Amino acid sequence: MSPNNTIAIIDADIRSGQDELAREEVLARLHAFSGPCVTPLWVNWLRSRADLRVVCMVHDLTRLDDFLIDVLRDAKGVIGTRAVLSFGGRADINRLMEIPLAAKGKLHAATVRIKLTPGYDHDAFDRIWALPRHPAVNPVWLLRTYHGYDADLNMLLFSNDYPAINGYITSWLRPVAGLMDTQVCDVIDWHLLATPEQMIQLAERFFEFNQEELNSD
Repeated sequence: MSPNNTIAIIDADIRSGQDELAREEVLARLHAFSGPCVTPLWVNWLRSRADLRVVCMVHDLTRLDDFLIDVLRDAKGVIGTRAVLSFGGRADINRLMEIPLAAKGKLHAATVRIKLTPGYDHDAFDRIWALPRHPAVNPVWLLRTYHGYDADLNMLLFSNDYPAINGYITSWLRPVAGLMDTQVCDVIDWHLLATPEQMIQLAERFFEFNQEELNSD
């Protein structure tokens, strides 16, 4: 993932009692936004906090602050934002293209924030991505998010069986050597903003980065 195609995961805190107002205004602002520097991909509603998560592809980091200030932070009901940047990671391209299915409610989804033990970063990352295929849970991506506030990695999981997600995290993911802790956040709803062409562009960027990772091993 080049610096000109960075993934930004932005959490927007919503004032209590203004949830619907904030959601509608944030969505309206995102739909109206057409700047070339940031591509909003989708919005998630998070079960644990009733807040919003906006996932974007950033093409010009110098303009990200403008996007945060003018599009998100100026929306009624938004009382704060926190952005995590990822300059690298791995993705399963086939699972990535299933995001529209998840957005239609046909797949359960959860994000996992992962803390690693310093000194084990490379090995732990490789072990996590090389975990055996689970019969019911599919990793979509594993992003490096060292430019963030509370996690070293961010993992997106899909499953047809919601209880299997917790079992996967407890029995498969957490025992990985070098993994210090995890925090799970269920995704209860999606609003897909990206066009099919933009989703293909996202997949192409990850395909390029996957190849770079393999060539560097």
